Amino acid sequence: MENLHYQPSGIMPGKGIVLSLVIAFVSTVILSIAYIALQWFIPIIYLNVFITLGLGFGIFMALNFALGIGKIRNTRYAFILSVVCALLAFYSQWALFVSLMYEASGSMGGGTWVKSSFNLDGFWYIFTHPKLLFDSMVSLNEVGTFTIKKSTVSGGFLWVVWVIEALMILGIPVISSLAGKATKPFSELNNAWMEEKELETKLSFIEDKDGFIQKLTNGNFEALKPAPADADLSSSYAQMVVFESPGDGVKYLTVRNVVHNVDKKGNDKVDKTDIVEYFRITSALPV
Repeated sequence: MENLHYQPSGIMPGKGIVLSLVIAFVSTVILSIAYIALQWFIPIIYLNVFITLGLGFGIFMALNFALGIGKIRNTRYAFILSVVCALLAFYSQWALFVSLMYEASGSMGGGTWVKSSFNLDGFWYIFTHPKLLFDSMVSLNEVGTFTIKKSTVSGGFLWVVWVIEALMILGIPVISSLAGKATKPFSELNNAWMEEKELETKLSFIEDKDGFIQKLTNGNFEALKPAPADADLSSSYAQMVVFESPGDGVKYLTVRNVVHNVDKKGNDKVDKTDIVEYFRITSALPV
């Protein structure tokens, strides 16, 4: 039976592999440097949380760009690359931080320092000596690296903070890669990623997800009929998104429920839930 949902081909062009590796690794190192620079000059723990989240999502976006440029349609490769880049980011930012600490002048009293300067040789030495890096982390943990309400954070609590930081840096790009660029519809005919097009036509809110999917599976495309003209679609409806490429007779359809809510501040909050993703359709289907 023909697969009714898009499945990545698994193709990895040789040129694409080289491009994706270079772009991914260079971007990861640059983002790690930017991360430490921001943490160094903005030593506010609450803002550092957002900076850490930014590093995780930044790596994911860089990976998506790298995989897109390389036309990589292999999800296993994309996952492995995300793991490697996440580990590289975590390791390199620590190596940079420790190397800056060795160059720091002033007192570490209260978990602060005066100034530092980057030393490439020192950074590379620490980067290539994992044991020295870990030993330095242990030493830094004993004295603390920041303060909360004038109290230096060190010891067990600091280890917890570092573990949470590691989970964000490692987890965000790896988990996000499961729905990243390599999983998106690609036209093998045109050797190009399909364009994503959000249709203006709205469907009635889909209450029975399983029933809706079953209708599509059975070829009953009455399920895609537009909502009645008098239907109230102001707060909830179903939205269709088509992935297509010029000249390619195959398209892929994603249908999602959209719900508009108003939060406590009176702002509109939109929640989207996929009902079916990348369902294979033909150009004959009027969507």
